[in-house]
Parts: sequence; C-alpha cells; structure tokens
Amino acid sequence: METEVVIAGAGPVGMALSIALSNVGISNVVVERGVGVHPLPRAAVIDAELHQSFIANGLGAQLAPLLTPLRAADYVDAEGKHLTGGDLSGIRMFGGLPVASLHFQPEIDALFLAELQERGGRFMPNTPFTGVEQDDDGVRLLVDGGNAICGRWLVGCDGASSTIRRSVGIAREDLGFEQDWLVVDVRLHDRVGSGLPDVVRQVCDPVRPTTMVSGHRDVYRWEFQLQPGEDPKEMNQHEHVWRLLNPWINPSNADIIRSASYRFHGLVATTFRAGNVFLAGDSAHQMPPFMGQGLNSGWRDAFNLSWKLHWVREGLADDRLLDTYGAERIHHSRVTVERSIEAGQLIDQFAGRVSHGVRPGKGYGGATPRPRYEEGIVVGDHPRVGTVFDEWHLIAGDARAMTHMAVVGTGGQTPALPSRGKWRAVELSPKETLGADHVVVRPDGFIAAICDAASIDAVLGDLCQRLCC
Repeated sequence: METEVVIAGAGPVGMALSIALSNVGISNVVVERGVGVHPLPRAAVIDAELHQSFIANGLGAQLAPLLTPLRAADYVDAEGKHLTGGDLSGIRMFGGLPVASLHFQPEIDALFLAELQERGGRFMPNTPFTGVEQDDDGVRLLVDGGNAICGRWLVGCDGASSTIRRSVGIAREDLGFEQDWLVVDVRLHDRVGSGLPDVVRQVCDPVRPTTMVSGHRDVYRWEFQLQPGEDPKEMNQHEHVWRLLNPWINPSNADIIRSASYRFHGLVATTFRAGNVFLAGDSAHQMPPFMGQGLNSGWRDAFNLSWKLHWVREGLADDRLLDTYGAERIHHSRVTVERSIEAGQLIDQFAGRVSHGVRPGKGYGGATPRPRYEEGIVVGDHPRVGTVFDEWHLIAGDARAMTHMAVVGTGGQTPALPSRGKWRAVELSPKETLGADHVVVRPDGFIAAICDAASIDAVLGDLCQRLCC
C-alpha cells in the first residue's frame, strides 16, 4: 500500500482535502491529469464558514491577502432599480470574518499546492487516470501505462465528468435546471475609475439576464444568459464577447482573462460512497453559481470526510462512521443545489419572463434558514443542531480542534467524557452557547447536540453510538 488516501484530482477541493488529511496525520497522494493547477479563474467566492475552516487548518495568515470582502449583493431590474438584497459590509461572523469574500482562484490554487507539499502530501502531476479497482486489500487508481496507485481509501475530486464516479457506477439525480450562460472574467485597467458597482448583482433584464461580480482586486466578472437560438460556441467568439461587455467596458480599459460558455446544472450523486471510494466536489454535486456555493460545498465535503477518516484510521470508530459522510453531505448538498436553482429562477421571475413560484426571500437578503445535517452525527431537534457553531473560532485554536469532539459547557461540573474516541471539554459563557448548558461541536465546526446539564450524559452516549465508537 503506497499511501492511506489516494486523491484523484488536484482542484481546490482535492488539494484542501490533502491539507486537512496531512494536518491529522493521514498520508495521501494527489494525482492530477494536467501539469499543475488550473491557470484560469472559475469559482470566485468563499463564505465565512469555509474561511473559518481554513483558519482552523492553519491557513489564515496565508489566505488573508488573497481575499476581498464581499460588500453587497442584490437583484435589480433592467433600469437598475433595486428589487432585493443589499449591503453586507456590516455583517461579521466567527469573530470578525466577512460573511463572504471574493478571490482569484488561481492564487488560491497556487497557495494550496504549496501547502499540500509543505504539509507532507505527495503531488503527482501529468498522470492521467482511467478508473479504479478495489478489494479487501484496498483501492487502486489505474493510470496510463498499466500501472496503479494503491491506498486504503480513494476520493474522486475529479470534477463534473468524473472518471471515478463513472468507474464505480454512481448515478446522479437531476434536479431539473438547465441553462446556457457565457462567463467572462476581465482585468480592469483602473478599478476605481471604472465606475462599476462594488457588488454581486443579478440584473433581471427580460432581454438578457446578466450577473455582475466585483471580484478580488482588479478582476470583474460578467455572466450572460444565452438565449434560444444562440450557439454557445459562436457567442464565445471575441467580437460577440466584447459586444456583450460594451455597455460597461471596452478594450481600452479592460483585458479579457478568459471567456467560456457553460451549461449550468443542478445534479447530486445518489451516493457519495462505493466501498472505499468516495466522491467530493463537482464529482458529487453540481449547481448553478448564483449563490456562490459550488466550491464551498466541495470544501465542506473535504472537511466532513477528513476527520471521519482520521477516527477510523486511528481505531476510534469502525468503518460505519464513513457511511455518515454521504448521509450528511447528500442532503446538505441537495438543499444547497435547490436554493441555488431558486436564486437563478428568481432572476427570470423578476424579469417577468416566467413565474416559477419562487418567493423573493429566496434571493440575497432573504431569511431562509441555513441548510443543516438532519442525520448522521447529530442528536436532538434543536433548530441549530446540524449547523455550524457561531463561536467556533473561540474553540478552534486548540491543537486538538481538527480531531476531537468538543463538549462546550458554561462552567460548574464538567460531564464525564466518553472513554472511546477523542473528546475535550471547553468552557464558554451562556451567551456563547446559545443559552444552553452544553453544546457539542464536531471537528468540522458543526453542532452535534445542544442540551441541558441533566441530559448531557445521555446525549454523549447517543453520540458515541452514532460515531460507531
């Protein structure tokens, strides 16, 4: 066995998974078809939860200069009249992080590649892979030339057309969204003097719905919905791209970084596990970009899976714990895809093109509850169970944070911690524990339980059963 985890695909999800695994002592190799990381931007947003995840994984200082806070997000009509959404600049989470930040993905990828190797992950570029085999002895990633890379587990982070997903026969559920869009990233010569709004904006134009994204530093993005009869390949020609951009910019004040036509989908794999093979990122789910959650969802996959692999590898839990990866992530991903679809449908609806019956609150600024884990390593019916702990930053600095379940209390007698698994006791104030006596927080920052002092022993016993320890 060459390594413990083979990661197929060196995108930002695969590299983040490598970093998280190395941080908890699991050897891993990242196998990439190409010569290195992708040189062009794709995803553009990281939300506060995942920002905090990377801080907890020791990347806060390196990541900070690569991010620009998202200041506003809205929907407007064709004349620029405000429809919904608004200012986000005053919202802070996890002790001061912006609710979301913009990035230039090639910079993120370069950072991750350096950290992947610095922390002990092995990187194998220019290594095309064709499929996977597995038996009781482990998994084998088949590569060109008749060779194989062997490990105990394999994670397919190889994108929407995933070779790994197809090799193990995992199907996908189609959630019913198909639209062709043209995505254009430009570098502005003078960001301040451009007059462009510092916002993520959905322009609900009945002629051509358009997304505008004020990106990191001098990068700006437009996404143009293609209309019936328009050929995506033809619309990506230089003259057509500049014609679409002309209301805002021209070649004298901006350079095109890349333009690409995409068909936006809403798809979720029917399972995220086949034996010792797992899916993460776009291989497991695809969603339209209107909520900026595609890459964020892939990173959630990585952080959910890494601590569970650690527990099983250390003998703290049996293999059944790994079944909770799909049980949690499929539902959470499905809800996220559905909300991303609704955010896109709302554009056409506001434009008066078609009514999908989507409430305006489904757009930016709405009060839709955050997705939550409803089964897996969660106990109780408190509405915050299965969501990220708001005060995670207060307990994430401990060296044990990425491997231990944290039993957070408000003082007084500390409950007896379970003898199996990895547990730690943390004390915070009642204000920081949602008014409860105890909050149990998982290594990935999600709340496993909220309870009073009289119930904590029973809750910990229930969690031990769910953790298969």
